[in-house]
Amino acid sequence: MKRTDPLTKKEFYPKRSNQRFENRENQIRYNNIKSKKKRDHKSQIDKMIDKNWKILNRLLGEKTELSLPTNYLLGADFQFGCLTHQVNYQNESYNAIYEFAYKKLNENEYRIIRHA
Repeated sequence: MKRTDPLTKKEFYPKRSNQRFENRENQIRYNNIKSKKKRDHKSQIDKMIDKNWKILNRLLGEKTELSLPTNYLLGADFQFGCLTHQVNYQNESYNAIYEFAYKKLNENEYRIIRHA
């Protein structure tokens, strides 16, 4: 029974019942293309999350907690909408980027903590 290679769209006779690709090289190339599309699709947000993490890491240093003016974070080009998850700390909800979490205290101030 003939099969069609997903990469080349070429028909071939499989040697195994579960063979999808004509050869191993086509399988590797197909999966590399698929992975690159996924990375490209996620790259813009991943870059913003990484940049936010670097900013928080630099600001907090060895401290476990810090309060900063909103303008200071904006000046550092911190993107408040990019986060990885939310955590509860002392019965309050915080936005988090990996081990760092932040919460708006008021219009002009944010609290940053290391939660992990």
